[in-house]
Formats: sequence, structure tokens, C-alpha cells
Amino acid sequence: MIHDAITHISRYDIPMVTEIRRFMSDPGRVDFDVKEIGIAGRDLFVRPSTYLTRLPGEGLFETHDVYADLQYVVSGVERMQLVAREYLTPAGAYDPVRDMSFFTAKGDVTDVIVRAGEFTVFFPGEAHRPMCQRGLGPEAVKKLVFKIRVK
Repeated sequence: MIHDAITHISRYDIPMVTEIRRFMSDPGRVDFDVKEIGIAGRDLFVRPSTYLTRLPGEGLFETHDVYADLQYVVSGVERMQLVAREYLTPAGAYDPVRDMSFFTAKGDVTDVIVRAGEFTVFFPGEAHRPMCQRGLGPEAVKKLVFKIRVK
């Protein structure tokens, strides 16, 4: 897992970072009403979203097998949670179409506050629960989730 300011993205060995930086060089062109924007076929695409954060218990932890998530908060603030796999209990079967498994967790949850202009990267197998409020009630968030094929 990586958490940093987007201005520091080049510090990390993130696959397809050149394409991601090029895409983000013109943030005004992003249509947040579309489900997905292709960048490099199924190797790299982005899912724009706008939502209100929720209580952590209203969501499940997720993992991916094929794609890494680079989650960039464009506006707002959210809490993202992560937990080691040994604390997870499956909450359904792996969905290969969505590249997603869901889990509940039984302890040792770590909170990360992600503000506008910051990003996280969750690599395959790293359990994370995004979209959580940070205790101040629901907050409006605009976010770009880049799906990066790594397997």
C-alpha cells in the first residue's frame, strides 16, 4: 500500500505511471458521469466516481487478484481502511469479471485519511475498505480509481 501526495507519484515504481500522469495532466476533461474511461485498453482504465462517504460498517473490505487500485481523491476527504489478510473472513466468492473478493474483518484495522490531491495504491491481495467517513458525518468526494493490470 502506498499513500502520498499526487505530486510525488513519480517517486514510486507504479506500473503505467507515465500514462496515469498524462491522463491527470488535464483533470478538467474527466466526465464524472461515466462509469469507465479507457486509457490503455484493459491494461489501464479509470473509474470516476462522486459519492458521500459512509460509516465503515456499511461497506466490506475488498481485494483484487489482477488489478492494482490507484485511488486519487480529486476533492473532499475520506478514510480508507486496510487490514492484513489473516484478519479477514470471506463474504462471498471471487468475482473474476469484477476482479473482486469481499471480506469482513475481525481486528487490527488501520485507518488512512486521504485528502484532495492525495492518492493510495492497493496492490493485488491487499485488503482495503474505501469510501469511509472520518467521523464528521458524510462528506462529498470526487475520486478517480485507476485500475492497473499487474498480473
